[in-house]
Amino acid sequence: MEINTYKSKKLEDNKNFDCDPITTEIIRNSLNSAAEQMKKVLIRSAFSPIIYEVLDFASAIYDKNYCMLAQSPSLPGFMGTLSFCVEEAVKEVGGTKNLYDGDIIIYNNPYGSGSHSQDAAIVKPIFYNNNLVGYSAIKAHWLDTGGKEPYSTDTVDIFQEGTIFPGLKLYSKGELVEDVYKLIIANTRVPKAIIGDLNAQLNGVKAGANALKRIINKFGYDLFYASVLEIYDHGEKLVRKTLSRIPNGMYTGYGQLDNNGNDEGVVKFKMNIEVRDSDLILDFSECPDQQNGPINCPLPSTVSKARVAFAMMAGNGQQPNEGFFRPLIIKTRKGSMFHPVSPAPCFLNGWPGLQV
Repeated sequence: MEINTYKSKKLEDNKNFDCDPITTEIIRNSLNSAAEQMKKVLIRSAFSPIIYEVLDFASAIYDKNYCMLAQSPSLPGFMGTLSFCVEEAVKEVGGTKNLYDGDIIIYNNPYGSGSHSQDAAIVKPIFYNNNLVGYSAIKAHWLDTGGKEPYSTDTVDIFQEGTIFPGLKLYSKGELVEDVYKLIIANTRVPKAIIGDLNAQLNGVKAGANALKRIINKFGYDLFYASVLEIYDHGEKLVRKTLSRIPNGMYTGYGQLDNNGNDEGVVKFKMNIEVRDSDLILDFSECPDQQNGPINCPLPSTVSKARVAFAMMAGNGQQPNEGFFRPLIIKTRKGSMFHPVSPAPCFLNGWPGLQV
């Protein structure tokens, strides 16, 4: 039995500059504002109501190590999933050595990004003075990606749910890759809506990239990055202070679904919870094996749903960043419904996820 343990990154970079609290707070709020700007651009230019009314998307800015600088409030279930998505998208195109200014990547593999293939992510590497400094990314629900149905509730494998874009450069050095664009449009029943929403995402990630470069240009990269490390540390301290009030101990939570979408019979699952000083350990390893229906919850989605509950419980109403999630440790069993592997279907991953 393979047990996977996920924990948020803690960077070991030495701070090159001393940063004062006022500058750090200005940078923190500037980053939150940049993520919010991405959200506004997307909402005002998207074609589909599921984006501009339902807010079924996430917009965020990440540092060069895939750590979340800021994410705008939108669909709660997407809290932090883009960190997986950005890292996997970069790996798929050959790593950072194959990234250039002007590149934009499309990625929607559910096992690497969370949720389902209808949630397409657009990732833009951000360069400042020819150096990679971060990423802006937007993941949004597309109305159709060519699955057997636009809303498939009885799929038996991932291939029935839609076309998978496993990390492809949509723009290379600022130039549109026509073949990838044609592939996207050829695999949807609603091409006009998809074109409109795709362009909205492209405009959103460009707005985020420009905003981050303005912040760095104003403060200089060394001071900016030293402040970012301080922001992460402060977020961690804030959350640990809240967690320290909870008595150490073991707890258990239970959930169930009427069926898996295809087979009769209730699907029951449980999560073991351990509070250990100021760490919170969520253990999904005793959950059932991945299912024959689309209720499987990919690892990034499992982590994301846990982060939502965690931020609500311990975040003190603050807009979260990567530091918030350092005390959160998540254990899963590979091949289970909360850490499925291909070709497990996962269109309805939100249903078990909501019970987390």
